Amino acid sequence: MKRKLSHPMLSAGLNAARFFLAVLLTYLLHTCLMPEIRILGVTPNLILAVLGVVAVCFERVKTLWYGLIMGILLEVMLPTTPLLSLLLYPIIAALSMLIFSDKSMQQLEYERGLGKPGRNRPAWLRTPLCAAFATAVYEIVNIAYVYLRGTSIEFSHILRGLTDVLLTSALALVLMVPLRRFFGIRAVRNPNRNLRPAPYRRNT
Repeated sequence: MKRKLSHPMLSAGLNAARFFLAVLLTYLLHTCLMPEIRILGVTPNLILAVLGVVAVCFERVKTLWYGLIMGILLEVMLPTTPLLSLLLYPIIAALSMLIFSDKSMQQLEYERGLGKPGRNRPAWLRTPLCAAFATAVYEIVNIAYVYLRGTSIEFSHILRGLTDVLLTSALALVLMVPLRRFFGIRAVRNPNRNLRPAPYRRNT
């Protein structure tokens, strides 16, 4: 029988290549294809939809890298307001990873020690919620910028922002399974299935 050889460095390299390829494809589709897609007059934010998947799939460092790379690409290639994309996307990624990425075992043990469930919520729930949160932050910043420029805020601005939040979170839910498979995660697993409650110890 032939033995399958696997090298940790090769596996890490393939994972990094998949990640950066996904980042590049997301940027190209966001800038070239998505402007042609409008639902109720609103284009979903593909970058933030994929951020919802990345924040749940990967460790926090990769989520921050994703936001930083996207911010740099948009700032250099599609400049609008100076430094807005460069600052906004990394900040959104940082907030998303703090709220929606997997909790460490130490955090879970600490929560169980306080009498809390100490569990990660399912990926299928956190992914669209993360995309909705990221899009909401993005839209709030945009509306604030419009207001600071002297334009009066109308109900249409708010309705457009809410529509963007709903469409982007729905897009994240649709992209979740194919992207997780592309990243090598075969199923939306229950992250708590192997966790057991900490044994009770009576103080003596």
